[in-house]
Amino acid sequence: MNDEKKQVSRRKFLKGAAVAAPGIAAANVLVGAQKPSKLIPDKWDKEADIVVLGTGFAGLSTAISAKDAGAKVLILEKMPKEHEGGNSRVSGNMWWTPTNLPEALQYMEALCQGLTDKESLQALAEEMMKLNSWLEQLGVQPKPLGVFQPEHPELPGSKCVRTWSNNGTAGGGSLWIPVREQVEKRGIEVLYDTPARDLVLSETREVIGVKAISGGKTISIKAKKGVVLACGGFEFDFEMQKQFLPGWPTYGRGTPGNTGDGIRMAQKAGAALWHMNNSLAGVGCMMVPEYAPVMIPASFPGNSYILVDKIGKRFMNETRDNRHGFGHKEYLLYFDGVIGAFTRIPCFCIFDESMRTRGPIAGAGGFKFGWFSWFGNYQASRDNIKEIEKGWITKGDTLADLAGKLEMKPADLESSVTRYNELCKNQVDQDFGRPQRSMAPIEKPPFYCVKIYPATYNTQGGPRRNPKCQVVDPDNQPIPNLYSAGELGSFWGWMYNGGGNNAEALCTGRIAVRNILGIQKT
Repeated sequence: MNDEKKQVSRRKFLKGAAVAAPGIAAANVLVGAQKPSKLIPDKWDKEADIVVLGTGFAGLSTAISAKDAGAKVLILEKMPKEHEGGNSRVSGNMWWTPTNLPEALQYMEALCQGLTDKESLQALAEEMMKLNSWLEQLGVQPKPLGVFQPEHPELPGSKCVRTWSNNGTAGGGSLWIPVREQVEKRGIEVLYDTPARDLVLSETREVIGVKAISGGKTISIKAKKGVVLACGGFEFDFEMQKQFLPGWPTYGRGTPGNTGDGIRMAQKAGAALWHMNNSLAGVGCMMVPEYAPVMIPASFPGNSYILVDKIGKRFMNETRDNRHGFGHKEYLLYFDGVIGAFTRIPCFCIFDESMRTRGPIAGAGGFKFGWFSWFGNYQASRDNIKEIEKGWITKGDTLADLAGKLEMKPADLESSVTRYNELCKNQVDQDFGRPQRSMAPIEKPPFYCVKIYPATYNTQGGPRRNPKCQVVDPDNQPIPNLYSAGELGSFWGWMYNGGGNNAEALCTGRIAVRNILGIQKT
C-alpha cells in the first residue's frame, strides 16, 4: 500500500470512529441504566426473611432453626405434598456423629481425598458433634444403630464413628417424619408443586429473591436476608450426568425430583462447582418402561449366577462389598476404548432355574427404603414368572439361545459360564476371588438374564460452599445472601460413610441459618 492510500485509510478509520463514538457512549449509558437481571419484579408476590428450597433434612433443619431464631421462613417444594421430602424421606433415616474432633477430622479428610478444605470439614465435624442434642430437643430419640460403624475401618480416625437411628428404627421415614412434624408445629408455610426456576439478583449482584412456578404461573418471592438451596443433586438429569459423571447412565434410588435445578440456578448467579464427579453407584437396579426413569431395586436370591458385560465376559466378584458405591462403582463405570462403549452399563445377571425359584429378583423386600419401595406399589412374584412374562427377565432354553436374545456371541457367554462352573467345582475363584460359600454352578436349564444398571444413592456435586455454607464464586468469594445445604454441593468430596449425608443435611441447614442471621456459634 502506498503512502497516499495509507493516509486515506487512516482518515476513513478516524472518521468512522468519531461517528461511532457517541453511539458507543450512549450504549454504555443505556447498559449501565439497565437492571442487571431482567428478573427483578415490579411487585413481589410473597416475601420472607429466608426462602428455603426443598423439604429434605437440609430444608427442614434450615426452616426450623430460622423460625426458632425469630425469622420468617418460606419453603418452596418442587414436588406435590404426597411426594415431598426428597431423598431424605426415602433414605435409611440413619445418621452418624463423631466421638471426638481430632479423629473426626482425620477420618473426614481421608474420606474426601483432599477435595474438601479442612476448614469446611472442621465446621461440619463440630456441628455433627452437637447434632444429637439438637435432635433430642425436637423429640427424636437417638439410639445406637451399629451398622457402618465405621464403613471404612481401614482409614485413619475411623474408630470415632457412631451411627444412630430414631428409637432404634431405620428406614420408613423414622427420622424424617418427626422432623417434618416440627415444621408443621411451628406453622412454617410450605408451597408445594412450586419449583424454583431462577434466583433474583439486585443491581449489586446480591441474591434478593426467587422466581418459581406455581399453578402454571411465575411468582416472585422476596428473600430479605437469604436464600438457602437445599434441593438435592442431579441424579435424574441424564444430560448433566453425561457431562460430569465418570460413567452413565446411573439411576437414583431417591426422588425423581432431583434434576439439578439448584445447580443451574447457582451457576447463573456465578457459583463455582465442586464434587460433580462424585456418584455413589453400585450393582442393583432394573429399568423397565413402566417405571422409568425410576429404578426398581434388584436382588439375587441364590448363588447360581454371575455378572457379565455386553460381550458376555465376567468382570468382578459379584458378592464384593459395595460400601455406599465403592467396591462396585470402580468396576461398573468402565469405558472400553477399543469397543467404544460403557460395556458394563448395563451388565447382565445370568442365572439358572434353581435361582429363579428361590425368590423375587424385582424389589428390595420388606425394608421401606428408596423411592420405588415407597411409591412404586408393585408386588413382585415369588417365582419371577410374572416378570418373565412382562419381559423384565429374559429366558433362554439354552445358553446359546439366551445369548442370541441378548445380542451376544453364544460362544462368549458359554465360555464364561463354563469357566465359572469349573471354578465352582474346584471351590476357588481364581479369577475374581468370590468366596467359595457364595459359589454355586449355573447348570440347570432353562437359563435367564436380567439387565442390571448402576444404582446410585445420590450425587454429591453442586455449587461450592465455604465453612459458613455460603455459595462461592470461582474466586472463592461468597455470593451475597446465597447459601446451600445438604447434598447440593456436599462437603463429602469422594468417599462416604453411611449416614453421612443425613447428618450433613441436618447440620448444614443450621450452619447456614446462623450465618444468615449473624448468630454466634455456641
